[in-house]
Parts: sequence; structure tokens; C-alpha cells
Amino acid sequence: LTIGVELAAQPSILFLDEPTSGLDAHSAKVIMDGVRKVADSDRTIVCTIHQPSSDVFFLFDHLILLKRGGQSVFVGELGDRCQKLVKYLEAVPGVKPCPPKQNPATWMLEVIGAGVSTDRARDLDFVDIFSKSEEKRNLDDMLLQPGITTTSPEWPEVTFTKKRASKGSTQMYFLMKRFFNLYWRSPAFNLTRFGIVFGVAIICGLSFLSVDYTTYSGLVGGVGLVFMSTLFMAMAGFMGTLPVYSTDRSAFYRERAAQTYNSLWYFVATTIVEIPYVFGQSLLFIVIFYPMVGFQGFATAVLYWIHVSLFVLGQMYFAQLLIHAFPSIEVAAVMGALINSIFLLFAGFNPPASTIPEGYKWLYTIVPQRFSISILSALVFCDCPEEPTWNESLSQYDNVGSNLGCQPLTGTPVTISHTTVKGYIESTFKYNYDDRWANFGYVFVTIIIFRILSMLSLRYINHTKR
Repeated sequence: LTIGVELAAQPSILFLDEPTSGLDAHSAKVIMDGVRKVADSDRTIVCTIHQPSSDVFFLFDHLILLKRGGQSVFVGELGDRCQKLVKYLEAVPGVKPCPPKQNPATWMLEVIGAGVSTDRARDLDFVDIFSKSEEKRNLDDMLLQPGITTTSPEWPEVTFTKKRASKGSTQMYFLMKRFFNLYWRSPAFNLTRFGIVFGVAIICGLSFLSVDYTTYSGLVGGVGLVFMSTLFMAMAGFMGTLPVYSTDRSAFYRERAAQTYNSLWYFVATTIVEIPYVFGQSLLFIVIFYPMVGFQGFATAVLYWIHVSLFVLGQMYFAQLLIHAFPSIEVAAVMGALINSIFLLFAGFNPPASTIPEGYKWLYTIVPQRFSISILSALVFCDCPEEPTWNESLSQYDNVGSNLGCQPLTGTPVTISHTTVKGYIESTFKYNYDDRWANFGYVFVTIIIFRILSMLSLRYINHTKR
């Protein structure tokens, strides 16, 4: 498959690094027969191979034989059934002739001291012998011909004015098309996350049908509902993104090495392709979840949908960052779980922001999840344009508005004095309604930071093992 992908570009020269590694003799012969056919179609094949069978070895035209250290022992044509190579080595004093039925590849390695068995010919300096041979003189004469290692008036020097063949807009177009096709052809990934979103919306909706958020237990449960439902969607997206981009990473490394495209356009394509799917799945969630749990207000629902989408999108971008930065999907998953777990401890819900020790307040200040949960909770529980006033003589609130945030909180423990829904959320969890737009800005900054780090990882980190 890898050879076929490379041939799709119709290259005039093809480099193969041990294409028969890990294959049995029959499979290796089938592969190399195909490579031989490619070579017969006026293409040059440069191939490294280690101790091939005789059937495979006979398919080659020329050989560069190296000893340990990378020095040349033989460079030239092999001839029919490798007779030129055999005659050259047999002509060296002290070298035993090649047995009639022995594989020439195995025999030559034993002769130069790279085989399994020992031979006294290993004491010979084959590098020095080759440097004084007729084959070496013929090689030097060929290299001195005009147009090979020296300039020629008939063949002007090939120069490239651009690093890549296609311009940036073309690279971006085809990468965008590639990723949208990849997502469209990955129904398991997309249907799974849409199914999870649907299931979470139904379960949460049924669990919080007709809940009274003006009671202490109902309000605390409502904040937990916002926290857990959003978190579950984000984590499902995070874990689903890891295998998709881990699989594509090897193709990216190969294509980047071939200068097929600029990594910037790969980064842009992976950024854009997630957006419609994330906003689509979040819309499905809001349409089911929002009315079932009793939240109200169309404008608030739109803002809730936008920010749930941004929170999930941020987690998916975070998953991409970890895949690019760490060597394997397992390490990325562990690091993601560790970082998210630490951040969620200081998101202000459990423990509540008001109870976080002073020494850890700085973590509460910087964790991205805090901004997201603060926005969502404030939108549905803290919207109160004009807060009611407490009437001491009547022990009740006056001028109570219709919004949920303005309602007095009932059923509170004895340790909590009179308060409203908004007052309790803002004093206990520090989710302030007036900070919602600033928090929106912080969320965007967090997403931008994730993307910048991801771009730097794409550009400067390479986990290729070969």
C-alpha cells in the first residue's frame, strides 16, 4: 500500500527502505516482482535490502555492497544471476568459490565478514581491493561524464524556485477536502459522539424533569448537572479525537518529509474540520437537554449552545495537541487524563471556589474549565437584572423578579442565611454573571493557546522511529 501511494505521484525515482522486512519468502518475492515491473517501466528504484533470497537477489540490476562502517566493497552491475559479482569476488586471492547451489547474497556476506559463518577471507581488506579494481575505475569514469557530477551544456542544471510544487491555496484546498472526506468516511467516530450526546441529553433531561431550582438541593444539583453534562460531552470528544489523529500522524510525517505541503495548512485544516461537527452535536444536545431540564430563555439557550460548543472544541484541540506532542496515543491519553483531573479539581464546583485553600487559589484562577463552567452556570442561574431587597420586618424579599436568579433560595441549611439563587451561586462557587463576557474572552484565549502549542508541536516535534 505504501509503495502504491508513492507511485500515485508518478515519480521518476523511488526510494524503498527494506520493503521485504517482516515478510516470508513468498510474500517478499511477490513484492519484489512488483518492484521489478515498476523498474521496467523506465523508473529508477533505489532499494535497501538485507540478506535477500536468491530469487529476490536475481531481480536487481546493480548493487552497492557496504561493509560495517559504510565503506564500499563493491559497486557495479550484478549481471545475469549475479555472475559479475561472483566473478569479481572469486578473483580476490583467498576467497573460496561460490558453491553451485548457494545463494550469492549469503555467500558474499560470508566472504566479506558480514555473514553468520566465519571465513579467513574476512581478514582481507575488501575496501582497499575495490578501490584499486577495474570496477572502481569504470565507476569513476562514469561519474566524470558531463551531466552526472559535472555540468553539461546539453543538460542545464535543474533548479527549483519553490520549496513545494503547489502554492499555499492549493495545499489548503486539498487538505480541507481530505479531512472533510476523512470525517465523512469515519461514521464510527461521528455517529458514536452524536449518539453519546443524544444519550447524555436524554438521561440528564429525564433525571431533572420538574426539578425546583429555587430549593437548596435542586440548585446544587442543577450546578452539578451543568458541570457533569458538559464535562461528559467534552471528555467523549477528547477520547474520540485521540485515535483519529494518532492514525493520521504517521501519514503527516511521511508527507511532511516529502515536502508535499506546508504543516501550516495541515494545521488549518485540522482546526476547521472540527467546527461544524462540534457545533452540530452541541445543537442536538441543547435542543433536547435545555427544555427538558427546565432552563428558559431563547437568547440564553443560544449562548449556552455556543459555549458548550467552544468547551468541547477546546478539549478536542487539546487532544490534538497531546497527540502531536507525545510519542504515543497511550502517553497522550494518560497525560490528558492527569491534566484534566487536576484542572477539574479547581474548576470551582467540587470543592466550591469559596472553600479552596489560599495556597491553591492561583490554580482556580488559571484553569480553563473554570471559565467555561462559570459561564454556563451564570447564564442559567445568575441572570437577575435587578436583585430583590431583603425586608427585615417581614423576613422576606421585596421586588422579586421573574428570572430564576432573582428567586429566594429555600430549604437552605441553618448555616446559610437568607439568599437568592444568584447570590448563593456567586458567593459559593464564584460564578459571577457580570464576568460572563470576560470569561468568554478567556475561553477564546485558551483555545488559541492550545492551537499555537499544537502548531509548534507539528512544526518542531517528530516522533518518527525510522
